Amino acid sequence: MTEDKLALYEAAVDELPPLTRLVFLLHRVDDLSYGQIADRLVITTRAVECCIAEALVMIGAFVDGDTPRRWRREPLAQAETELRQRHRAYCERKFCLLSVRVFWNVDGDDDQAVSQAMMRVMPPPLREIFLLHRDDLTREQMASRLKIPRWVVRWWLFCLDGYFALWPKTFEEWLCSTALRRS
Repeated sequence: MTEDKLALYEAAVDELPPLTRLVFLLHRVDDLSYGQIADRLVITTRAVECCIAEALVMIGAFVDGDTPRRWRREPLAQAETELRQRHRAYCERKFCLLSVRVFWNVDGDDDQAVSQAMMRVMPPPLREIFLLHRDDLTREQMASRLKIPRWVVRWWLFCLDGYFALWPKTFEEWLCSTALRRS
């Protein structure tokens, strides 16, 4: 496979939905059987089959220059719904420890709901540093903009790392850790 084709293939895999990508990689890279994948994720073998089929269709469309479309058969949709419910339960447990309330939107992005909940309770100095850091500003630029010493910026960035360690994992991170935990 040429470098261009490999890059296109990798880009196509990166575009897959999280569950589909994970199942595809567990099968193709880790060489796990459908049954092993189903056991690790606690989903049906039929859902695994649907994920592989969806991945192949979407990768093919991407490589052909078409817009990939979801190929959501019922077993896949049901597995995704159950996994998202388990992820929400995991988030709720983490939030309970932090005394944080999250507002889930039925059709919304769970990762966005988690971020919004954590941003609501984030101390103002950390929120300012977080927003500036997200804009890829250097420590010097942050210090200048906030009119504070660089060592304070460094301290707040250090505190921010600890704060993020308390956040629940994103759906995709949680899904990957679920697959690894059950190996």
